[in-house]
Amino acid sequence: MSGVLDLVREDLRGFGGYSSARSARLDGEIWLNANEAAWANPGDAAATCRRYPEPQPQALRERLAALYGCTPGQLLIGRGSDEAIDLLVRALCVPGRDGVLYTPPVFGMYAVSARLQNAPALEVPLRDDEAGLVPDIEAIIATAKRGRARLVFLCSPSNPGGLSIPLAQVEQVAVAL
Repeated sequence: MSGVLDLVREDLRGFGGYSSARSARLDGEIWLNANEAAWANPGDAAATCRRYPEPQPQALRERLAALYGCTPGQLLIGRGSDEAIDLLVRALCVPGRDGVLYTPPVFGMYAVSARLQNAPALEVPLRDDEAGLVPDIEAIIATAKRGRARLVFLCSPSNPGGLSIPLAQVEQVAVAL
């Protein structure tokens, strides 16, 4: 693979997505097709509440890229983990074919997004270890391969256990898959 876009479903690679009327750089104050209020609310002196925020704010992406040592193009800005998980499952998993692996007990949105996308849900329960609830790395790798997992969610620190997955184990999964 040459880049992250190679991971996107083939049928979506050329899809441009929604573009707001304001993003087309047109002059004006009112864009009826943007579903925004045409007039300011008296309680909003700056008149900012009637406008949608930028979907991928460039200044924020640049600051985060500098902080994390990556490029802005490697970042996805979302409005919470629910949205990010849903976008990943929809963009990467072919319905009815590509699996989504997660490790219960864990955040429920992984299963919800898999079901909404008709992606096979692959569950590898956390093991009860003397340290607490820990991932079974070998079982994760085997299940991901057997179940055609397109996405493997490793929640770290885990929810509800609170333990972090060592980076060496995350790398082990990534290299194996």
